[in-house]
Amino acid sequence: MSIKNNKEAVPKCVHCNSNLQKDQEIFCCNGCKFAYQIINNLGLSDYYKFRKTINNERKIKPEIDDLIDINEFVSNDNNVFSISLLIQGLHCGACVWLIETILKKQSDVIYARINLANKTLHLKWSGDLKRGNELVRIIYEIGYKLLPFDEKIINEVEKKYNDSLLKALAVAGFGVGNIMLFSISLWFSSSNDMGFAMRNFLHFFSSLIALPVAIYSARPFFISAYRSLRSGYPNMDLPISIAIFLACLASVIQSFRGSEHVYFDSAIMLIFFLLIGRYLDFKARKKAFSVATQFMMLSASFARIEDNDKVKIVATKNLKKSMILLVAPGEKILADGIIIEGETEIDNSLISGESIPKKFSKGEEVLAGMINLVNLIKVEINKPPSQSMLAEIINIIKTVEEKKTYYVRIADRLSRIYTPVVHLLAFLTFFIATFYFKIGFENALMNAIAVLIITCPCALALAIPIVQTIVISNFLKKSLLVKNGEIFEKISEINHVIIDKTGSLTFGSPELKDIFIIEKNSLKKITNPKEKEHYLQIGASIAKSSKHIIAQSISKSYNGILKNITSTESKGFGIVGQFEDNIIKLGRKEFCNIHLSDDFWKNNNNIIKFANLHCFMRINATEVLFLFTDNIKEDAQSLITGLQNANKKVILLSGDIKEVVEEVANLVGIKEFLYQQTPLQKLEFLENLKKQNKKFMMIGDGLNDAPSLASADISVSFSKAIDISQNVADVIINSEKLNPVLDLFYYGKKANLLMKQNLMIALIYNLLAIPFAMSGMVVPLVAAIAMSSSSLLVLFNSFRIKI
Repeated sequence: MSIKNNKEAVPKCVHCNSNLQKDQEIFCCNGCKFAYQIINNLGLSDYYKFRKTINNERKIKPEIDDLIDINEFVSNDNNVFSISLLIQGLHCGACVWLIETILKKQSDVIYARINLANKTLHLKWSGDLKRGNELVRIIYEIGYKLLPFDEKIINEVEKKYNDSLLKALAVAGFGVGNIMLFSISLWFSSSNDMGFAMRNFLHFFSSLIALPVAIYSARPFFISAYRSLRSGYPNMDLPISIAIFLACLASVIQSFRGSEHVYFDSAIMLIFFLLIGRYLDFKARKKAFSVATQFMMLSASFARIEDNDKVKIVATKNLKKSMILLVAPGEKILADGIIIEGETEIDNSLISGESIPKKFSKGEEVLAGMINLVNLIKVEINKPPSQSMLAEIINIIKTVEEKKTYYVRIADRLSRIYTPVVHLLAFLTFFIATFYFKIGFENALMNAIAVLIITCPCALALAIPIVQTIVISNFLKKSLLVKNGEIFEKISEINHVIIDKTGSLTFGSPELKDIFIIEKNSLKKITNPKEKEHYLQIGASIAKSSKHIIAQSISKSYNGILKNITSTESKGFGIVGQFEDNIIKLGRKEFCNIHLSDDFWKNNNNIIKFANLHCFMRINATEVLFLFTDNIKEDAQSLITGLQNANKKVILLSGDIKEVVEEVANLVGIKEFLYQQTPLQKLEFLENLKKQNKKFMMIGDGLNDAPSLASADISVSFSKAIDISQNVADVIINSEKLNPVLDLFYYGKKANLLMKQNLMIALIYNLLAIPFAMSGMVVPLVAAIAMSSSSLLVLFNSFRIKI
């Protein structure tokens, strides 16, 4: 049996690019006709020249029947209203130009700007609050759907911290640039050369610049030092803060005394370079988002409910028990509840990690975070979002992070000894100089301050951040984004590596594995390439318009010319189509009228037992079976082998079924595995490892892995993972490869060694410099050169690492 190719072009709608029916000439509906007229009447017809349509994007067909009231989501500032809206149907730069231009033509619109990357419209207008709904309707009428989105929640924390660091850095840079103009003259000229009046004049202007700069720009260190003291664990910011304070204090005293040298330049330069390191560290870590913020990103900001046979739009936070939630195909379920109407398939991978969608019908419980795949369902809420399973997982993550053992960094461990020792030496210097050598109070104080300045932990403070910055920057070339520099100190302690299956060892999406013909209750594998392509072409042609995960997988598997098959989808069951005299069905066994005995599954168990998914196709009397699998990543086995060769115990921890997990474990060489694990069971297993004093790395990508990632000593996720998992993870792999984990272990150990070497360099410098400072033999110029030299040695040593 064969089907002839039909290469005739199908007429498209001028506006939305949908296929036209036989009785349609230009537009597929009156909505598109109206939208086309609006665009042309506004003189924006160039939109159609520049536009690019993407087949898998939502068509820009006007749908104004479900217009959302945005008033509940609008911010008001002195009668200037603003809102952020997600845009459905946004394809390219032409769409951006069209929407922005139309809005800017409205006299009361103050600001209209679209971010194409995240498809968000930021809109401001003046006058009347209700005007916002009218502006949204204009965009609806040309085919774009706008949904409320609280962008402020996402950006507030990151922007606040980012801006504060940048402002402090800018002020410190201004201070350094100007003070150095004065300091060069002061360093290389004596008062006899320039005159006492000129020297005092330069000291005076240095203080006018340095003191405000130090007060403003050193706040991150002062605040950190204060908090560390309150917690009882003083960190390296404490001696830095004291050194900055005393350097400025000593400089003020020296200025009033008319002394030869002051230390304003040293204090401000120290602040400037430390702020550079801190800002780079912040940009690398991207730790501004809290778990709570990611939770709000995970959930939609609005929901559709049924109230007295009418559909209303409400904010997610206002959902309550007993409300009837309407969930369309492709939408997330926003609260735990019971299905009271409808039958569908649901993607539960967000919660369980299991890759196989499951069928749900009336009376069954669904959970927040699940994704409805095929049919509209009505869900009676039995728990508000704040009490859902999703919220419980978030709370678990918070609790785990709060209870997580406080890891004391090498620098902080050192600071616990270094800080009191340096201060004790400074006090002894002052005491001995005053009461034993009797050199006077002021001279004794200057000697004590000299001890603090020359032992200023500049090199110590740079010893670890500079290595972390270099390694983190170079890791980007290897598709590794390290958000937490502490992992370089922890990496050598790791003895267990726990790996999730779906999305970590495997790609996390079904791919067509094989095609079989069903003959007399047995399977016949199609070996002829042309025959195989023939059935795949038919399957892809009938599946092309469906959003079902299996249909999409079949479509992606075929790259040739599709046949023009008119089809109708029965949501949750399958697709039926007709081409010439052929009736084609694709979907469930029952839908395709395929009858198989129990012996069929037993006889062919060796073929189909490890396939994650399967579906059937009937072409007249011919019965076809498509098998799908979640393919293992190419370098998965080499990762496991490399970890085992490095004496790491590898455990596979998955929410998937036993047969699939066992097969994957055997293929990649993992000896220990657990299957059908819920998020709580995964966390319980890891907590037991902790009780045995095991140090472990967790690799995962789903919400079900988030509690485990939070609990791990080092956590690794992927750039395509869910937002909350990326936020919790210490390391993000920016590719689908796994071998970067081996680079993380190898270069992490090297980085740890370099950091320890840097600390030794800094300590040796201090051990050599302290006796000279205590005896009063160190002048400021020598102190500045010595401090700079130690920092340069640390810097040059750090550059030795090659990645």
